Amino acid sequence: MATVPATRRAMTAPRRAPGPRAPEHAAPRPRLRVVDERAPRRFSATTLTAIGLGAVFVVLFGLVVFHTVLLQNQQRIDQLDAQVRDEQARYQQLRLQVAQLESPQRIIDVATQKLGLVPPATTTYLTPTGDDAAAARQAAAASQRDNSGTADPDTGPSGWPQVKPYLGAAP
Repeated sequence: MATVPATRRAMTAPRRAPGPRAPEHAAPRPRLRVVDERAPRRFSATTLTAIGLGAVFVVLFGLVVFHTVLLQNQQRIDQLDAQVRDEQARYQQLRLQVAQLESPQRIIDVATQKLGLVPPATTTYLTPTGDDAAAARQAAAASQRDNSGTADPDTGPSGWPQVKPYLGAAP
């Protein structure tokens, strides 16, 4: 903090020179007073009206923007609903097509007409005899013992050569 030298005098406001005096017959001047800075400012009626109209304009503009966005979103929802309806109709058509393609009558028609297959006159059921069952058990046991290599249909450890003669014409 700096100190003020002792030789300096305190500053005082300069004195005013007496000015010309108003003649005594002149109208008295209004009395002047010092206004406190903290006194509230009063807005005029035009200023308040302008602020009010501006606020109403901003609110109305916000409503217009809100409704515009709302309508755009509603149009998008309507488009999506239409797309969902179209896809549901397409799904139903595809389900109907699959059901028609899987029908047993269609499969029989394709087999007889396009592939040249004919239905059998009689159905033959095969039943294994005791010897066939014993041979199948032996082949299965042999294949379990030889799990050391890959199964070759002709000579591999699967036991195919032992089982094949018992199958006859069936694959």
